[in-house]
Amino acid sequence: MKEKVVVAMSGGVDSSAAAALLVKQGFEVTGVTLNLFSAEKGRPACCGAAESGAKARAVCDTLGIRHYLKNAVEIFKDSVIDEFVKSYLAGDTPNPCVDCNRAVKFSYLFDLAKAFGAEYLATGHYARIEKSPDGFRLLRGLDPLKDQSYFLYCLKKAQLPYVLFPLGRLTKKEVRKLAEDLSLPTAKEKESNDICFVGEGGYGRYLKKNGGIAPRPGRIVDAKGKILGRHEGFFNYTIGQRRGLGVYGGDRLYVTALRPETDEIVLGGLADACFSAFEVSGMNWLAERPAAGEQVNVQIRYRHKPAACLVVSSEASVFSGVFTEPQFAPAKGQSVVFYAGDRVLGGGVIDKVSK
Repeated sequence: MKEKVVVAMSGGVDSSAAAALLVKQGFEVTGVTLNLFSAEKGRPACCGAAESGAKARAVCDTLGIRHYLKNAVEIFKDSVIDEFVKSYLAGDTPNPCVDCNRAVKFSYLFDLAKAFGAEYLATGHYARIEKSPDGFRLLRGLDPLKDQSYFLYCLKKAQLPYVLFPLGRLTKKEVRKLAEDLSLPTAKEKESNDICFVGEGGYGRYLKKNGGIAPRPGRIVDAKGKILGRHEGFFNYTIGQRRGLGVYGGDRLYVTALRPETDEIVLGGLADACFSAFEVSGMNWLAERPAAGEQVNVQIRYRHKPAACLVVSSEASVFSGVFTEPQFAPAKGQSVVFYAGDRVLGGGVIDKVSK
């Protein structure tokens, strides 16, 4: 009897190719697309929109497999969009892709796959899960340009045996060719947006239009409190931002702090935007926790080059460490992921940074 797998299908080339590979490998494949947005005019045309379901169904028809469209509008709004808005109003830098993986794909959809009687849930992420003597390991995808393991630290360790990443050993070029060779309707689909629901105009515009956020004018100051300019809302800025500050002349300046309580933005030089010490909460460990005094590699953004860090303390849900060299713009709310080589050890959310 064929093993059953549910594939999360967004209507893009990656999830389409993942489904095709699993069909080729002999699985009984079912495609599921989650409807993440209500059918309102002006809603984004991306993964989770109505158009995604139609594209995914066309692929499933080509592959000769079943396809279902499931409503996840409320859970996506509560767990991803509302948290995104709340985080920016708190002066944090959230990662909605991680929240979506945690609360939607590998929670709601994972449970749905089990309800369908499937042994596995598969997605089009560029990452790997491999069995080893100490259990299942989450590893980077082999394509360094597409590796998405950073967004997947939130998987539960107990889920790893039941999750498949068929694209983990492929490059994007190989995935495109596979889709073209199989004449999949999504073979030439464009890459999705960094934040799927934001759309054109960036997150600042989205917060005002969809988050119900009114302008909150305030001061732009330096570390000593000297007024450098004015702004229309601290939530329009992120730690490390250099462009679009509205302050001209003198040395190059960066956003070094956001103060929601006083509606202030603090600017400083490059050195002021670099930090060494950091504290993390909400840790999720996928491997044995590193001990105090050990060194691990840390990634604080998706495209951030992993940096060496000395462990100060490592507990079940909290972590503190010191980078061996100061890092540019680590920010409260960012996801931080720990690696040993290609293996994901775990990750959490930055609570505090300091010099």
